[in-house]
Amino acid sequence: MFNTVEFNELNRHKCEDMHYLTICDDKGKVRFGVVLGLRGEVLKSPFSAPFGGIEERGVQSVERYVGAVDALRRYAAGCGCGVVMSLPPALYDSHSVYGKQYCAMMTGGARTSYVDYNYHYDLDRVDEFEHLCSRAARKNFAKASRYDWHFEVLDGCDADIERVYGIIKANRESHGYPLRMSLDDVKATSRIIKCTFMVLSHEGADVAAVLAYDVAHDISQVVYWGDVSGYSELRPMNKLAYETFCHFARCGRRKLDIGPSSSDGIPSPGLCDFKASLGCILTPKFTVEL
Repeated sequence: MFNTVEFNELNRHKCEDMHYLTICDDKGKVRFGVVLGLRGEVLKSPFSAPFGGIEERGVQSVERYVGAVDALRRYAAGCGCGVVMSLPPALYDSHSVYGKQYCAMMTGGARTSYVDYNYHYDLDRVDEFEHLCSRAARKNFAKASRYDWHFEVLDGCDADIERVYGIIKANRESHGYPLRMSLDDVKATSRIIKCTFMVLSHEGADVAAVLAYDVAHDISQVVYWGDVSGYSELRPMNKLAYETFCHFARCGRRKLDIGPSSSDGIPSPGLCDFKASLGCILTPKFTVEL
């Protein structure tokens, strides 16, 4: 999804120039494609998304991946640039697509710049939620469950987006976390990507919210989630996590990507511990420099 023309054109203003490449075999048949955004002297994939990578046309062999990486390296050198690519974590890796990419890049002389700590939840096991939680998380969930909550999946109109964004913005500001997407960015993205907006409220007050994308045929991704200050004793995030997992399981999704709990490979111990306490699974997300 993040490698589509539509998504990248929407974010074109976030880089200096864009390079759409096709990589062909020696008979001229297109085998691969890649979208790169120029920033300074670096061609980046992605330049405005959680991850990028090379797209294959049909299942491709290791040999062809090694050749594709070499072609990409030579193209970048001809532009006087390096290449930096953040690959998806393993939960997206059907047919070893990204495993082959990473190995081919290492063969081609790339180095691993850093590895992010990415977490996901196996929605097939949502019925085991409490069993998969840590002892502390079970206690927090039990406490949250004693309160009267209202969980709502919104329609996604502008008013709904503004409502969710306001909660997320307040959460980010209270914790000192960056909020890289503007309200206009979220609205524009929602017009080209299937987005889900959800709110958890208590006694008529909005307490927590989720913004998620459908990023693969059976995987959704939490882009932002968080709660406002003043309600931590009610443990709203434990309740929000459970309701979010249940919602996507009911929608037939197989996995929910909760995203990284690190920045440029530096982990946030609190975020890592929280996601792990919910039963989320850790997989590495590699960023490589070619």
